[in-house]
Amino acid sequence: MVGFDECRRVGEQATSGQSSNLKNTIKGMKRLVGLAFDDPRAEKEMKWYPGVTFAPFERSSGGTPSIGVKIHAGDSEKETVVPIEMVAGMMLRHMGDIAAAKAAEGTSTPASELFPQDWVVAIPNYFTDAQRRGLQAGCEIVGIKGVLRFMHENTATALSYGIFKDLKKEFDAEKPTNVMFIDMGASAYTVSIATFIPGQLIVKSAQCDSELGGRDFDMAVANWIASGFEQKFGSKLSGKPMDKPKTYLKILAAAEAAKKTLSPVGVKEARINLEMLMDDFDFSTSLKVEEYEAICQPLLDRLAGPIQKALEEAKLTSADLTAVEIVGGSTRIGCVKRKLLEILNIENLSTTMNADESVARGAALQSAILSPRFKVLPYDIQEAQPFPIKVSWEGGVEETSSVTMFNRGLTFPIVRRVTLKRGGPFSVKASYEDVEQYGLPAAAEEIATINIDNPTTAENKVRVNIKQDIHGILVISSAQMVEEIEDPEAEQPAAGGEAAADAPAEDGEGEKKKKIKKTNLTCSISRPLDWSADEINKYYEIEVAMANADRIVIETSNMRNELESYIYGMRDKISSDSQLGLFGTPEEKAAFAEKRDAMENWLYEDGFDATKKVYAEKLAELKALGDPIEKRQVESQERPGVVSSLQSSLESYTAWVNESQASETYEHITDEEREKVRSKCDEISAWMYEKLDQQAGMSLDENPVLTVHSIRLKHKELADVCSPVINKPKPKPKPKEEPPKDPTPEPSEDGKKEEVPMEGVETEEKTEDKMETD
Repeated sequence: MVGFDECRRVGEQATSGQSSNLKNTIKGMKRLVGLAFDDPRAEKEMKWYPGVTFAPFERSSGGTPSIGVKIHAGDSEKETVVPIEMVAGMMLRHMGDIAAAKAAEGTSTPASELFPQDWVVAIPNYFTDAQRRGLQAGCEIVGIKGVLRFMHENTATALSYGIFKDLKKEFDAEKPTNVMFIDMGASAYTVSIATFIPGQLIVKSAQCDSELGGRDFDMAVANWIASGFEQKFGSKLSGKPMDKPKTYLKILAAAEAAKKTLSPVGVKEARINLEMLMDDFDFSTSLKVEEYEAICQPLLDRLAGPIQKALEEAKLTSADLTAVEIVGGSTRIGCVKRKLLEILNIENLSTTMNADESVARGAALQSAILSPRFKVLPYDIQEAQPFPIKVSWEGGVEETSSVTMFNRGLTFPIVRRVTLKRGGPFSVKASYEDVEQYGLPAAAEEIATINIDNPTTAENKVRVNIKQDIHGILVISSAQMVEEIEDPEAEQPAAGGEAAADAPAEDGEGEKKKKIKKTNLTCSISRPLDWSADEINKYYEIEVAMANADRIVIETSNMRNELESYIYGMRDKISSDSQLGLFGTPEEKAAFAEKRDAMENWLYEDGFDATKKVYAEKLAELKALGDPIEKRQVESQERPGVVSSLQSSLESYTAWVNESQASETYEHITDEEREKVRSKCDEISAWMYEKLDQQAGMSLDENPVLTVHSIRLKHKELADVCSPVINKPKPKPKPKEEPPKDPTPEPSEDGKKEEVPMEGVETEEKTEDKMETD
């Protein structure tokens, strides 16, 4: 939800101010991005937001208008039309700001430096190509550049479920684990089946009812309340209550509260009390649980369809499912749970996942997997294409004029090729197939027209490569012309310059050899409701201007609040002897009180709409009188602690001087160095006690002569002199001289070491006795 006032208010701030700023508070952006203004889905959705003025948004490039919103932004009285994609981007950026603020907690790094760089945005799986491109443009408009992937919400839920179980080795490659995920949020109901094996997640099926959610249960109860109100007061009313925007919101809020009351097991009744509902009439009634379930029965009957379709598409039965996980706030409705158990014919629904955050957690995990900033074990995620896409063309020699290029359930990103025989420029069209079967209006059938500039008039094969990227958006990958041309190298004579004499003669003129030549062709793509780079840049500049205006308003408001808080905070402190009263002279307190009262009157009269600079100046004027008094209190409170710390250091250093003289540990310290420490201790001690005597004779409302800062400076001075002496390391002992080693005799030529005779000793050469034989 985004509210436009003197500044933008997003999320909870917009919710709290919705009733007073109904016309400029926008919600439901996700369900409107990428839709034409006259799209039946858009017309149905816009009825949920009475009071908001929707308008066609015309692009500079022309084409079908998309959806815009008329707002009053800032101080301007003029209405401005902003595209719904831009508003959706504002909501996403607000989420990034929340994440950055959370990351900055407990650190010195400002939140602005921790804004997310890598994004995975979860989207409904029923989003068409135009809706995906619309959300992509919204991200770029608000400065979100690092979108790594648009991920289906059901796939994000499955990833959040499976990746941690995979780490725990709970999956078996021989026996795949099939899990059904049922997600019912505020506005849509999705049933998906995923198969898990070690290291891989495969989406087998995803079916949804995009117009069934918790708000439909709220509306059913709201219509019941409105009907009872009309029956009671009849002709006394000035109109239908559901046609009055503020009355509509009151009834819808009461209906939601009644729904939540009746959801837990055992609750039989919900009281509904609405004061001053309309035309000064109050209304009170009770809704019994039996009535509630009867009212909601048509909605409950719609739960079975997507479940049955998902099982059929995955070729499974409920008995083949390992678990049925339910997520989304609306799965907490008691009658919804009971109906799901009945449809699936199972005993329990699994609630091991966080019903509100499972999608966000899955998107965060996917971001970590894709981001180069994290090192994560590979995990294969196979998304499922929600709608079949066909490519069609006109003319040519082909037997068919279209082909299904991307089947439903096909994983992406993927590149497919179609080869046509064409001469000259031509085009191919991509569109959704069987749109009615998948709940899409006929106007949403067209996806893109690809124009290929073929420079030749002769018909040649042209390969058109079309890609469905990681976001599920169709893009042109490349176009290539393939020609068969004569190979001049093949016509050259054999080696020796003459043909072999015994070569067999060819009948008639021999066929010349040919080779394949590939030429890349220029191509372009045009898409309905597309955003050009110039349009994105234009609205990016508007977003920057809005952000700057928001910053000024917020900073001004913060400064005004700071001034107001100081005025009220100091009122009691100055007059109380238990706080600041004893630290200010009567003259100072009187002057401050006079200035404070004058400032308070100014703040609520002439200064109500002042600028940040003026508030800062006024605060500085008041603090010039209050700060000296507060400083005296701070000095009085902190002085004993820093004096005690200094005294402790003096005692420690003095004791060291006395003990070190007789200690072998400090025998390397000279007497001059010890005297240096003793002298500095005596100097600092004398200064401290002199100042303490002076301070003792002063009153609390006088500026101190012994300040905390001066004591800390003296403490540092003492440490700078004494610590180097005390921590002086002992000199290293000199290494002992080793006696010279005997010279090692060099080996002789025959490999034996020569004996070196000792001086004064004769050696005898020993000879072996030999036996002579005849």
